[in-house]
Amino acid sequence: MTGPARTSFANASFSGSGMIDDGWTSKSVPESGFSLFLADQTRKVHFIRHAEGFHNVETAKTGDNHCLLRGKKLAREHPLYDSKLTPKGVNQAKELRKILAHRPSGGRSFTAFDLVVVSPLTRTCETAYHVFGNPRKPGLPAFLCDGEAPFGSPEYAAGVKVAAPRFLVREECRERFGHYVCDGRRSIHDI
Repeated sequence: MTGPARTSFANASFSGSGMIDDGWTSKSVPESGFSLFLADQTRKVHFIRHAEGFHNVETAKTGDNHCLLRGKKLAREHPLYDSKLTPKGVNQAKELRKILAHRPSGGRSFTAFDLVVVSPLTRTCETAYHVFGNPRKPGLPAFLCDGEAPFGSPEYAAGVKVAAPRFLVREECRERFGHYVCDGRRSIHDI
């Protein structure tokens, strides 16, 4: 391509205008590779593993996964079926919430989230709840949500409203479909 709207993808810089005399000029990517223009159009993805569950404690005690086999009982009758968080696991999730409340991100003094995608296992839903709090109601736009910034943050002091994230619970996010009872799941209504 030649002329004023030339683009060089080799060094990711853009120069010129969109159309002749339209007044538009591109925002080029500086030598550092960071661009405020691009920052507004990107999303960060955080992967968080569930906190400690009772099945984790039991396998650590026994040294193997045999304690997670159902034996002759129905899987849902096993005490580790769709294992829940231990009290330590709940504290781990709450500690992560505190860390994110003071971790700067996106021009804020804390990390905010738009969407939490989680598997339907009890331990993952419990972890999501303790880390992110109550989810935004389905269908409620972020601008109508009257959530608060983390207590003690400059945004909280200024009365800035921060929408709660939406929760999307998806079967496809399950760790595995196997023969261990901890990977079975109860109905989402029972969680």
